[in-house]
Amino acid sequence: MKSSRTLAMVCAAIIVLAAIFAINGCTRRTTKPTTTTTVTKPTSTKHKRKIVFVMKLIGIPYTNVCEEGMKKAAKELGIEAEFLGPSTGGDTIQQISIIEDQISRGVDAIVISPNDDKAVIPVIQKAMNKGIKVFTWDSDAPKSKRIFYVAAADDIGIGEIVIDRVAKEIGGKGKVALMTGSPNALNLSLHVQGVEKGVKKYPGITLVKPYIYNDDDQQKAIQGAITLLQKNPDLAAFACVNSPGVPGAARALIQTGKDKKIKIWGLSIPSENRDYIKQGIVNGLTIWDPGKLTYVTTKLVNDYLDGKKPRDGMEMAGVGKLKVSPTGVIIMPGLIITKENVDQFNF
Repeated sequence: MKSSRTLAMVCAAIIVLAAIFAINGCTRRTTKPTTTTTVTKPTSTKHKRKIVFVMKLIGIPYTNVCEEGMKKAAKELGIEAEFLGPSTGGDTIQQISIIEDQISRGVDAIVISPNDDKAVIPVIQKAMNKGIKVFTWDSDAPKSKRIFYVAAADDIGIGEIVIDRVAKEIGGKGKVALMTGSPNALNLSLHVQGVEKGVKKYPGITLVKPYIYNDDDQQKAIQGAITLLQKNPDLAAFACVNSPGVPGAARALIQTGKDKKIKIWGLSIPSENRDYIKQGIVNGLTIWDPGKLTYVTTKLVNDYLDGKKPRDGMEMAGVGKLKVSPTGVIIMPGLIITKENVDQFNF
C-alpha cells in the first residue's frame, strides 16, 4: 500500500515538471526572435508623376531639341516624362494610337502636337473623361477639350514675318514658292495663312501654286523643291514654314546649281542651317528655341497638375514674359536669326 502511494506521488511530480517545462518552452518560442522571421517594411505609395509628350514626328533635329528640353525640365522637377510620336511624318492614325496607349497606361498628363487638329478631338475627350489632363504645344487643337496650348509665337504672325523678310530680299517682286509640312497640322496651316495674308501687301509678288508639302521629311522637301524649280526657272525665292523645308530648299539649290541665286527665308533651327546661312545660301530664319518651348511647357503642365494656372505676364527664367490669352493660348518670345547672330545659338 505504501509503495503504491509512493509511486503515485512520483508520477504526479513527473506530470507537474513536464507541465512546467512545456510552459517555459512555449514562452521561449514566442518571445525569442529568430533569424527566419520576415519583417515587412512599409512601402511608399506615393505616385511618381508621369507626363507624356506626343509629337507629330520623332527623330528629326527639331523634335530632338524638343525632347532635350523636356528631359531637362523633368530632371529639375523630379518627375517622369516621355517623348513619343510617329516615325513617319503626317501619320495621324499612328499618333492617335500612341495617345490611346497612354490613356490605357493611366498617365497623369498628355501633351500633344497634333498632326490633325480635328482628328484628335475624340481621343482628347476620351483622355479627359478618364481624368487624364491634356494639353497641346507646338501645334494646337483649339476645338478640343485641351486645357491650354503653348506656342512659341503667333502662328499666323510667323507666316507674315517670313513673307516680309522674303519681300525685302527680292525687292517686293517675283515668284515665291511656299513650302510647308503636313496639310492637316493646324500650326502649319496657320503659318501658310500668314504668308497668304502678308503677301497681299506686295502686289509684285506671286505665290507659286501648288504649294510644296513635305510631311516634315527633308528628302521630300529636296525633291519637291527640285520639281518646282524645273517648272519655274524664274523663281525668285522660297518661303518655308516648317523646319525641314529650309535645309531642303538649300540642298535643292545646291544640287541644281542655283544656290545664292534664289533667296530662302523660313522657319527652321540654326543647327540645320548654320553652314547654309554662313555661305549665303539661306538668308535667314524666324524661330524660337524648341528646347525652351518644351522645357517651359513641361513646367507649366506640372504647375497646373499642382493647382497653379499660368498667368498673363508671368516671367519664366531664361525665356521672358509669357502672353496668356483667355482662350488658353500661351505665347513665348520668338527669334530672328541671320548670318550676324547664328553662332549665338546652340540648338
